[in-house]
Amino acid sequence: MSVITTVRGDIAPADLGYTSMHEHLNADMSLMLALAERYGAPPMPADQLTLKNENLAFLRDGGAALSSESSTVGDIDFTTAELGYFSRIGGRAVCDASPIGLRGDVRALRTASERADVHVVFATGLYVADARPAGYQDMTEDEQVAFFRREVTDGVGDTGLRPGFLKCALSTTDPSAPLQLAETTTLRAIARVSAETGLSVHVHTAFPMSLTQVLAGVDIALDAGMSVDRLVMMHMDSFFRPWDAMAAYVGDMETPRTITTETARAVLDRGANVGLDAWSSTVALLPDDFDRMKGLVDLLRGGYGDQIVLGHDTTSKPHGKSYGGYGYTRFGQFVPPMLRQLGFDDDAYRRLVIDNPARILAHEA
Repeated sequence: MSVITTVRGDIAPADLGYTSMHEHLNADMSLMLALAERYGAPPMPADQLTLKNENLAFLRDGGAALSSESSTVGDIDFTTAELGYFSRIGGRAVCDASPIGLRGDVRALRTASERADVHVVFATGLYVADARPAGYQDMTEDEQVAFFRREVTDGVGDTGLRPGFLKCALSTTDPSAPLQLAETTTLRAIARVSAETGLSVHVHTAFPMSLTQVLAGVDIALDAGMSVDRLVMMHMDSFFRPWDAMAAYVGDMETPRTITTETARAVLDRGANVGLDAWSSTVALLPDDFDRMKGLVDLLRGGYGDQIVLGHDTTSKPHGKSYGGYGYTRFGQFVPPMLRQLGFDDDAYRRLVIDNPARILAHEA
Protein backbone atom coordinates (compact mmCIF):
# COMPACT_ATOMS: atom_id res chain seq x y z
CA MET A 1 0.00 0.00 0.00
CA SER A 2 1.32 3.41 -0.97
CA VAL A 3 1.42 6.04 1.82
CA ILE A 4 2.93 9.39 2.70
CA THR A 5 4.51 9.69 6.16
CA THR A 6 3.54 12.83 8.07
CA VAL A 7 4.05 13.93 11.66
CA ARG A 8 0.47 12.83 12.33
CA GLY A 9 1.00 9.39 10.82
CA ASP A 10 0.76 7.83 7.39
CA ILE A 11 -1.86 9.12 4.96
CA ALA A 12 -3.01 8.11 1.50
CA PRO A 13 -1.33 10.10 -1.31
CA ALA A 14 -4.77 11.29 -2.43
CA ASP A 15 -5.19 12.98 0.96
CA LEU A 16 -2.03 15.09 0.76
CA GLY A 17 -3.51 18.00 -1.20
CA TYR A 18 -1.96 21.33 -2.20
CA THR A 19 1.64 21.18 -1.01
CA SER A 20 4.65 23.44 -0.59
CA MET A 21 7.64 21.14 -1.04
CA HIS A 22 10.39 23.19 0.61
CA GLU A 23 10.09 25.22 3.81
CA HIS A 24 11.84 25.37 7.20
CA LEU A 25 9.14 25.46 9.85
CA ASN A 26 11.20 24.95 12.98
CA ALA A 27 14.75 25.74 11.95
CA ASP A 28 17.66 25.94 14.39
CA MET A 29 20.04 28.37 12.68
CA SER A 30 22.78 28.30 15.32
CA LEU A 31 25.08 26.14 13.19
CA MET A 32 24.62 28.47 10.22
CA LEU A 33 25.43 31.46 12.44
CA ALA A 34 28.60 29.73 13.61
CA LEU A 35 29.48 28.96 9.98
CA ALA A 36 29.05 32.61 8.95
CA GLU A 37 31.27 33.73 11.80
CA ARG A 38 33.90 31.10 10.94
CA TYR A 39 34.13 32.38 7.38
CA GLY A 40 34.50 35.98 8.39
CA ALA A 41 31.03 37.46 8.04
CA PRO A 42 31.38 41.05 9.22
CA PRO A 43 29.94 41.67 12.68
CA MET A 44 26.60 43.46 12.69
CA PRO A 45 25.39 45.87 15.36
CA ALA A 46 23.17 43.97 17.75
CA ASP A 47 20.40 46.51 17.29
CA GLN A 48 20.30 45.80 13.56
CA LEU A 49 19.66 42.11 14.24
CA THR A 50 16.68 42.59 16.54
CA LEU A 51 13.32 41.53 15.17
CA LYS A 52 11.55 44.86 14.77
CA ASN A 53 9.85 46.69 11.93
CA GLU A 54 12.72 48.96 10.93
CA ASN A 55 15.01 45.92 10.48
CA LEU A 56 12.70 43.67 8.47
CA ALA A 57 14.05 44.56 5.02
CA PHE A 58 17.64 43.92 6.12
CA LEU A 59 16.68 40.67 7.84
CA ARG A 60 14.77 39.41 4.79
CA ASP A 61 17.73 40.14 2.53
CA GLY A 62 19.95 37.69 4.42
CA GLY A 63 20.49 39.30 7.80
CA ALA A 64 18.10 36.87 9.49
CA ALA A 65 20.76 34.16 9.28
CA LEU A 66 22.75 36.18 11.84
CA SER A 67 19.79 37.04 14.06
CA SER A 68 18.84 34.69 16.89
CA GLU A 69 15.56 36.58 17.35
CA SER A 70 14.61 35.67 13.77
CA SER A 71 14.91 31.94 14.38
CA THR A 72 11.71 29.91 14.23
CA VAL A 73 12.98 27.02 16.36
CA GLY A 74 10.74 26.20 19.30
CA ASP A 75 8.11 28.83 18.49
CA ILE A 76 5.08 26.61 18.00
CA ASP A 77 2.67 29.56 18.00
CA PHE A 78 4.55 31.16 15.08
CA THR A 79 4.64 27.92 13.10
CA THR A 80 0.96 27.29 13.75
CA ALA A 81 0.07 30.78 12.56
CA GLU A 82 2.13 30.41 9.38
CA LEU A 83 0.51 27.07 8.59
CA GLY A 84 -2.84 28.74 9.21
CA TYR A 85 -2.14 31.44 6.63
CA PHE A 86 -1.17 28.72 4.16
CA SER A 87 -4.39 26.86 4.89
CA ARG A 88 -6.45 29.96 4.10
CA ILE A 89 -5.25 29.93 0.48
CA GLY A 90 -6.00 26.21 0.14
CA GLY A 91 -2.73 24.78 1.45
CA ARG A 92 -2.94 21.29 2.92
CA ALA A 93 0.66 20.11 3.36
CA VAL A 94 4.19 21.46 3.86
CA CYS A 95 7.57 19.71 3.64
CA ASP A 96 10.04 20.78 6.32
CA ALA A 97 13.36 20.39 4.50
CA SER A 98 15.54 20.85 7.58
CA PRO A 99 18.11 18.05 7.96
CA ILE A 100 19.87 17.17 11.20
CA GLY A 101 21.62 20.25 12.53
CA LEU A 102 18.92 22.59 11.23
CA ARG A 103 16.02 20.38 12.33
CA GLY A 104 14.50 21.42 15.64
CA ASP A 105 12.46 19.19 17.93
CA VAL A 106 10.12 17.31 15.58
CA ARG A 107 7.46 17.15 18.30
CA ALA A 108 6.95 20.87 17.80
CA LEU A 109 6.09 20.14 14.16
CA ARG A 110 3.45 17.65 15.23
CA THR A 111 1.86 20.10 17.65
CA ALA A 112 1.73 22.87 15.03
CA SER A 113 0.38 20.45 12.44
CA GLU A 114 -2.38 19.35 14.77
CA ARG A 115 -3.31 22.91 15.73
CA ALA A 116 -3.41 24.19 12.14
CA ASP A 117 -4.78 20.95 10.63
CA VAL A 118 -2.09 21.05 7.91
CA HIS A 119 0.02 18.00 7.12
CA VAL A 120 3.76 18.34 7.79
CA VAL A 121 6.35 16.00 6.31
CA PHE A 122 9.89 16.28 7.70
CA ALA A 123 13.30 14.98 6.65
CA THR A 124 16.26 13.07 7.90
CA GLY A 125 19.74 13.59 6.49
CA LEU A 126 22.68 15.97 6.80
CA TYR A 127 23.37 19.42 5.39
CA VAL A 128 26.58 20.90 3.93
CA ALA A 129 29.89 19.58 5.26
CA ASP A 130 30.60 22.72 7.29
CA ALA A 131 27.22 22.77 9.03
CA ARG A 132 26.99 19.41 10.76
CA PRO A 133 26.67 18.82 14.49
CA ALA A 134 29.50 17.19 16.41
CA GLY A 135 29.17 13.45 16.20
CA TYR A 136 27.97 13.41 12.60
CA GLN A 137 31.01 14.89 10.88
CA ASP A 138 33.08 11.70 10.68
CA MET A 139 30.36 9.09 10.18
CA THR A 140 31.15 6.58 7.45
CA GLU A 141 28.72 5.87 4.64
CA ASP A 142 27.60 2.61 6.24
CA GLU A 143 27.14 4.31 9.62
CA GLN A 144 24.99 6.97 7.99
CA VAL A 145 22.91 4.35 6.19
CA ALA A 146 22.26 2.57 9.48
CA PHE A 147 21.41 5.80 11.29
CA PHE A 148 19.02 7.16 8.64
CA ARG A 149 17.40 3.74 8.24
CA ARG A 150 16.78 3.64 11.99
CA GLU A 151 15.12 7.09 11.97
CA VAL A 152 12.96 6.10 9.00
CA THR A 153 11.94 2.81 10.58
CA ASP A 154 11.74 3.60 14.30
CA GLY A 155 11.43 7.37 14.43
CA VAL A 156 13.59 10.22 15.71
CA GLY A 157 14.97 9.37 19.15
CA ASP A 158 12.13 8.30 21.41
CA THR A 159 9.52 10.54 19.71
CA GLY A 160 8.06 7.83 17.48
CA LEU A 161 7.87 10.43 14.69
CA ARG A 162 9.24 9.18 11.38
CA PRO A 163 10.68 11.29 8.54
CA GLY A 164 8.85 11.24 5.22
CA PHE A 165 11.81 12.01 2.96
CA LEU A 166 15.61 12.17 2.86
CA LYS A 167 17.68 15.35 2.55
CA CYS A 168 21.30 16.23 1.87
CA ALA A 169 23.29 19.08 0.35
CA LEU A 170 25.90 19.64 -2.32
CA SER A 171 27.82 22.91 -2.17
CA THR A 172 30.87 24.58 -3.63
CA THR A 173 32.31 28.00 -4.24
CA ASP A 174 34.53 26.66 -7.05
CA PRO A 175 32.58 25.42 -10.08
CA SER A 176 35.64 23.54 -11.35
CA ALA A 177 36.40 21.66 -8.13
CA PRO A 178 35.36 18.11 -7.26
CA LEU A 179 32.31 17.76 -5.06
CA GLN A 180 33.12 17.51 -1.35
CA LEU A 181 33.67 13.96 -0.15
CA ALA A 182 31.67 14.43 3.06
CA GLU A 183 28.65 15.59 1.06
CA THR A 184 28.83 12.90 -1.62
CA THR A 185 29.17 10.27 1.12
CA THR A 186 25.88 11.43 2.61
CA LEU A 187 24.26 11.55 -0.83
CA ARG A 188 25.22 7.92 -1.43
CA ALA A 189 23.99 6.95 2.02
CA ILE A 190 20.53 8.47 1.64
CA ALA A 191 20.26 7.15 -1.92
CA ARG A 192 20.86 3.66 -0.55
CA VAL A 193 18.16 4.20 2.06
CA SER A 194 15.85 5.42 -0.70
CA ALA A 195 16.53 2.26 -2.69
CA GLU A 196 15.47 0.22 0.36
CA THR A 197 12.45 2.24 1.45
CA GLY A 198 11.18 4.16 -1.59
CA LEU A 199 11.48 7.48 0.24
CA SER A 200 12.38 10.41 -2.00
CA VAL A 201 15.80 12.09 -1.89
CA HIS A 202 15.89 15.91 -1.91
CA VAL A 203 19.30 17.41 -2.73
CA HIS A 204 20.24 21.03 -1.98
CA THR A 205 22.13 22.60 -4.87
CA ALA A 206 23.06 26.22 -5.50
CA PHE A 207 24.74 28.49 -7.99
CA PRO A 208 27.75 28.78 -8.58
CA MET A 209 27.82 24.98 -8.90
CA SER A 210 28.48 24.08 -12.52
CA LEU A 211 26.25 21.95 -14.71
CA THR A 212 28.91 19.26 -14.54
CA GLN A 213 28.82 19.27 -10.74
CA VAL A 214 25.02 19.15 -10.61
CA LEU A 215 24.86 16.21 -13.01
CA ALA A 216 27.64 14.48 -11.06
CA GLY A 217 25.35 14.66 -8.04
CA VAL A 218 22.52 13.07 -10.02
CA ASP A 219 24.85 10.28 -11.16
CA ILE A 220 26.11 9.60 -7.62
CA ALA A 221 22.55 9.18 -6.34
CA LEU A 222 21.52 6.90 -9.19
CA ASP A 223 24.70 4.83 -9.01
CA ALA A 224 23.82 4.07 -5.37
CA GLY A 225 20.70 2.28 -6.60
CA MET A 226 17.82 4.68 -6.08
CA SER A 227 15.12 5.30 -8.68
CA VAL A 228 15.44 8.52 -10.66
CA ASP A 229 11.77 9.43 -10.13
CA ARG A 230 12.50 9.55 -6.36
CA LEU A 231 15.16 12.25 -6.83
CA VAL A 232 14.47 15.98 -6.37
CA MET A 233 17.25 18.44 -7.17
CA MET A 234 16.33 21.54 -5.20
CA HIS A 235 16.95 25.25 -5.79
CA MET A 236 17.27 24.74 -9.52
CA ASP A 237 15.82 28.23 -9.99
CA SER A 238 19.07 29.62 -8.54
CA PHE A 239 20.69 28.64 -11.85
CA PHE A 240 18.25 30.64 -13.98
CA ARG A 241 20.31 33.82 -13.68
CA PRO A 242 24.04 33.81 -12.75
CA TRP A 243 24.95 35.96 -9.77
CA ASP A 244 27.00 38.37 -11.85
CA ALA A 245 24.44 38.76 -14.65
CA MET A 246 22.77 41.86 -13.23
CA ALA A 247 26.02 43.83 -13.18
CA ALA A 248 26.41 43.15 -16.91
CA TYR A 249 22.78 44.10 -17.51
CA VAL A 250 23.05 47.37 -15.63
CA GLY A 251 26.41 48.26 -17.10
CA ASP A 252 25.52 47.90 -20.79
CA MET A 253 22.40 49.20 -22.55
CA GLU A 254 22.82 46.49 -25.19
CA THR A 255 22.78 43.63 -22.67
CA PRO A 256 19.30 42.14 -22.21
CA ARG A 257 17.93 40.91 -18.93
CA THR A 258 17.06 37.27 -19.39
CA ILE A 259 17.52 33.81 -17.90
CA THR A 260 18.52 30.32 -18.96
CA THR A 261 16.95 26.97 -18.07
CA GLU A 262 19.87 24.90 -19.37
CA THR A 263 20.83 23.36 -16.02
CA ALA A 264 17.25 22.55 -15.04
CA ARG A 265 16.57 20.97 -18.43
CA ALA A 266 19.67 18.81 -18.18
CA VAL A 267 18.50 17.43 -14.83
CA LEU A 268 14.94 16.95 -16.07
CA ASP A 269 16.18 15.14 -19.18
CA ARG A 270 17.84 12.60 -16.87
CA GLY A 271 14.36 11.86 -15.47
CA ALA A 272 14.83 13.53 -12.07
CA ASN A 273 12.54 16.15 -10.53
CA VAL A 274 13.45 19.77 -9.85
CA GLY A 275 12.38 22.21 -7.16
CA LEU A 276 11.78 25.86 -7.97
CA ASP A 277 11.68 26.84 -4.35
CA ALA A 278 12.77 30.39 -3.59
CA TRP A 279 9.49 32.17 -4.40
CA SER A 280 9.28 35.59 -2.69
CA SER A 281 13.02 35.76 -1.99
CA THR A 282 14.37 39.31 -1.96
CA VAL A 283 18.03 38.28 -1.82
CA ALA A 284 19.58 40.32 -4.63
CA LEU A 285 21.89 37.54 -5.81
CA LEU A 286 18.95 35.26 -6.60
CA PRO A 287 16.58 35.48 -9.56
CA ASP A 288 13.39 37.35 -8.70
CA ASP A 289 9.87 35.97 -9.04
CA PHE A 290 9.48 37.17 -12.63
CA ASP A 291 12.74 35.42 -13.55
CA ARG A 292 11.48 32.35 -11.74
CA MET A 293 8.11 32.54 -13.48
CA LYS A 294 9.78 32.88 -16.89
CA GLY A 295 11.84 29.77 -16.20
CA LEU A 296 8.80 27.84 -15.01
CA VAL A 297 6.83 28.78 -18.13
CA ASP A 298 9.72 27.75 -20.37
CA LEU A 299 9.95 24.36 -18.63
CA LEU A 300 6.19 23.81 -18.81
CA ARG A 301 6.22 24.59 -22.52
CA GLY A 302 9.09 22.13 -22.83
CA GLY A 303 6.89 19.33 -21.50
CA TYR A 304 8.42 18.99 -18.04
CA GLY A 305 5.30 19.76 -16.00
CA ASP A 306 5.21 16.33 -14.35
CA GLN A 307 8.69 16.79 -12.82
CA ILE A 308 8.49 20.21 -11.11
CA VAL A 309 7.57 21.16 -7.54
CA LEU A 310 7.41 24.53 -5.80
CA GLY A 311 8.38 26.03 -2.44
CA HIS A 312 9.60 29.21 -0.75
CA ASP A 313 12.54 28.03 1.39
CA THR A 314 11.08 30.24 4.13
CA THR A 315 13.47 29.89 7.06
CA SER A 316 13.01 32.81 9.44
CA LYS A 317 10.35 34.90 11.12
CA PRO A 318 10.88 38.07 9.02
CA HIS A 319 9.77 36.09 5.94
CA GLY A 320 6.57 34.96 7.63
CA LYS A 321 3.11 36.40 7.09
CA SER A 322 3.11 37.12 10.80
CA TYR A 323 5.77 39.79 10.13
CA GLY A 324 4.43 41.14 6.86
CA GLY A 325 6.18 38.73 4.50
CA TYR A 326 4.64 36.09 2.27
CA GLY A 327 5.33 33.04 4.42
CA TYR A 328 4.17 30.00 2.46
CA THR A 329 1.65 31.91 0.34
CA ARG A 330 3.56 33.65 -2.48
CA PHE A 331 3.51 31.11 -5.29
CA GLY A 332 -0.10 30.23 -4.52
CA GLN A 333 -1.13 33.82 -5.20
CA PHE A 334 1.39 34.68 -7.94
CA VAL A 335 1.72 31.63 -10.18
CA PRO A 336 -1.88 30.58 -11.03
CA PRO A 337 -3.06 33.92 -12.50
CA MET A 338 0.16 34.25 -14.50
CA LEU A 339 -0.27 30.76 -15.92
CA ARG A 340 -3.87 31.45 -16.90
CA GLN A 341 -2.84 34.73 -18.52
CA LEU A 342 -0.31 32.80 -20.62
CA GLY A 343 -2.84 30.20 -21.74
CA PHE A 344 -2.23 27.30 -19.37
CA ASP A 345 -5.21 25.40 -17.95
CA ASP A 346 -5.71 24.73 -14.24
CA ASP A 347 -4.35 21.20 -14.59
CA ALA A 348 -0.87 22.62 -15.23
CA TYR A 349 -0.80 24.21 -11.78
CA ARG A 350 -2.46 21.23 -10.13
CA ARG A 351 0.39 19.00 -11.26
CA LEU A 352 2.95 21.32 -9.64
CA VAL A 353 1.31 21.55 -6.22
CA ILE A 354 -0.85 18.41 -5.85
CA ASP A 355 -0.04 15.59 -8.25
CA ASN A 356 3.76 15.84 -8.31
CA PRO A 357 4.20 16.20 -4.52
CA ALA A 358 1.89 13.24 -3.88
CA ARG A 359 3.81 11.06 -6.37
CA ILE A 360 7.24 12.05 -5.05
CA LEU A 361 6.43 11.67 -1.35
CA ALA A 362 4.53 8.38 -1.71
CA HIS A 363 6.27 5.17 -0.68
CA GLU A 364 5.24 1.65 0.20
CA ALA A 365 4.17 1.10 3.79
